[in-house]
Amino acid sequence: MKALVTGANKGIGFEIARSLGKRGYDILVGARDEARGQAAVEKLAAEGISATFIKIDLNNLDSLHAAAKMVDSLDILVNNAGIPDSVKPGRAALDLAKRTFDYTTEDLRTTMETNFLGTHELIKSLLSSLTDNAKIVNITVPISPTDFWHPLAYITSKAALNVMTLTYAYEFEKMGSHRQIFGIMPGAVATDLNGMEVGAHGGFVKSPEAAGQISTDIILSDKIQNGQIIQYDGKIVTDYEIQMRG
Repeated sequence: MKALVTGANKGIGFEIARSLGKRGYDILVGARDEARGQAAVEKLAAEGISATFIKIDLNNLDSLHAAAKMVDSLDILVNNAGIPDSVKPGRAALDLAKRTFDYTTEDLRTTMETNFLGTHELIKSLLSSLTDNAKIVNITVPISPTDFWHPLAYITSKAALNVMTLTYAYEFEKMGSHRQIFGIMPGAVATDLNGMEVGAHGGFVKSPEAAGQISTDIILSDKIQNGQIIQYDGKIVTDYEIQMRG
């Protein structure tokens, strides 16, 4: 059994890769930076996990096509890699204090090209390598703006990703395919993207290890989950369009 996890060199991606590896999967560690990717491979190998680095740069379509040629068979594809905004010196990657009016068109374009277009291209490039019962998993976030949570570029790109999840699922079902595609919302997780600490907000913020374990349990469930957006607590988002309208 083989699983490719993008953005697997750190954070949630690494922990999903580790958890899947402990469940017997050979892991393809997808990362943009080879040194960091190889370092993750070494960490996994030290725990007895079969792991191999594969270069995945969602902003470089040629790298995605090259990566797809290296994969002959794939049982699980976890699309975890992504960015919350374009890089700004002196600002956190995910700046929750950033006002909606401060987002530029370039912020939106960069984030959308990475999180949506890059992920879409990777999935398309790997379709022919997916096994008959393969699962495609898109790591996502809530897309309804609130007083605390309204990072425009991030939630817009993830809304597009969620729509892609739903439409791909429809096509799989229409074809009579046993393949599945679904989204997982791991919730608030302490990562270097947001600078939050484990246990913050009354214990709501979980560790990457916990998020990785929760996500893996959902991924390996024997339930039919095609076309679902699933929260960390197992709740299925059934009112997606209502949530978009607020």
